[in-house]
Amino acid sequence: MKKSAVCWAMLILAVIGAGAAPARPPLEKGNGRTVAITFDDGPRPGFVEPVLDILREKGVKATFFVVGRYAAQHPHLVRAMAAGGHVVANHTFYHNNLTALPRENVHREWRLCSETIESILGEKPRFARPPGGQYNAFVVDQAAAEGLRIVLWTNNPGDYNDSLGAPELTGKVLAKAAPGDILLLHVGVGPTIGALPGIIDGYRRKGFSFVTVEDIAR
Repeated sequence: MKKSAVCWAMLILAVIGAGAAPARPPLEKGNGRTVAITFDDGPRPGFVEPVLDILREKGVKATFFVVGRYAAQHPHLVRAMAAGGHVVANHTFYHNNLTALPRENVHREWRLCSETIESILGEKPRFARPPGGQYNAFVVDQAAAEGLRIVLWTNNPGDYNDSLGAPELTGKVLAKAAPGDILLLHVGVGPTIGALPGIIDGYRRKGFSFVTVEDIAR
């Protein structure tokens, strides 16, 4: 049995023993020849709008993991995401490394972001991503306590470094394309906007269809 499977078995047994519903393991990949495009770190004015325009023109639904404090500052952008049929998910309120926080602050990060999204859209999110993908069993358990399932990724081109031009970024993503991809991109990176049309077209040429993390979980 793999180490990760052993860890999750131990976590589930511990939680059941405590009389609570077990946390589901992180969602790590999709199914079949599909790709879920996900965006972290939004919403950010000047970056979200062109991304939404491209997704609408290409007929693609994506998943946006929003930072709560940014969402509170720009609620109209969160509403625009939802109005476009995209999934709005939790990326914590302050975007801290959850594994380095005092334990009592971990649930607060999840809860404050979920409450912010709920105040804007009228419902809480169902999915979450820890900043930097940094998590442990406690982080997952605290997300579950807020009704959240953690989502990771399979394809991370490192666009947040802003060191690649749009053509290079497109090529890097498509070179790693694999069935069940969950693609990690970021709001707030100029080349990502330029690369997005080519990424979508390239996945389609490879025979992929586009899904959201909600579709995968379903």
